[in-house]
Amino acid sequence: MQILIYNTSTNPEIPVIIWSKTRILKWTDFKKKSDSKSTASASAAIGFESKPIIEHIKIGGKFKFKIRDMQFHAVFIPDLSWVMKNLSEKNSKLLLKHEQGHFDLGEEITRKAITKTTNRFHNRTLVVKGKNEDKAKKDAIFQVTKIRKEIERELQKEFKRQEAKYDDKTNHGLIIEFQEKYNKRFEKLRVGTKVKQTIPASNYSKRIQ
Repeated sequence: MQILIYNTSTNPEIPVIIWSKTRILKWTDFKKKSDSKSTASASAAIGFESKPIIEHIKIGGKFKFKIRDMQFHAVFIPDLSWVMKNLSEKNSKLLLKHEQGHFDLGEEITRKAITKTTNRFHNRTLVVKGKNEDKAKKDAIFQVTKIRKEIERELQKEFKRQEAKYDDKTNHGLIIEFQEKYNKRFEKLRVGTKVKQTIPASNYSKRIQ
C-alpha cells in the first residue's frame, strides 16, 4: 500500500498575514492607498484560507482518495487594506484596536467552524472518475476544490453577518463601552503562543466602514 498526500491549495500568491495570538496589526500593515472618497477612516480586508489535504491510497492497481485533513486560517490582506492619514494619536489607537477586532472576529468564526466542518469532511472518501491514476487524481482535486470554495463562502457569509453587528454595536469603535466588551471577548482567543505566518490568500471579504 502506498499513501500520497496532495495539498489542494492552488491560490494566487497574494501576501497575507495569518491570524496569530501574538501578532497584532500595525498601521504599516495597511498597504493600499487610502480612498479619499470614502467616509470611513480605514478599511481592512479580512479573508479565509481553507486547505484540504487529499490522501491517495494506492493498493496494487487500484486507488482511492479521501480528505485526510482540513486546515483553516483567518487572514488579513495588506495590499487591500488602507487607513486615512493625519489621524490624531487617540483616534488612531482606538481605530486600530477596532480594526484588529475585525481580524479577531474572523479568527473566532474560523474556530467555531472547525468542528462543524471536520464532522462533514474529515476522512471523507471521494468517488472519483478517470480511467487512469492521473485523471482520477485531477478529479479528486477538482471535487475538493469545490468543497474548499463552499467552506470559504460559508465563512464569509457568517463573517459579514457578524461584522455588521460588530460595527453597529460599537459604531465602528466609537462606543467605547461596547468596544471594550468585544475586546474582552476577543482576548479569550489569545491563550498560549502562535507563530506568525504568511501564505497565499485563496479568497477574501473586503470590509469598508
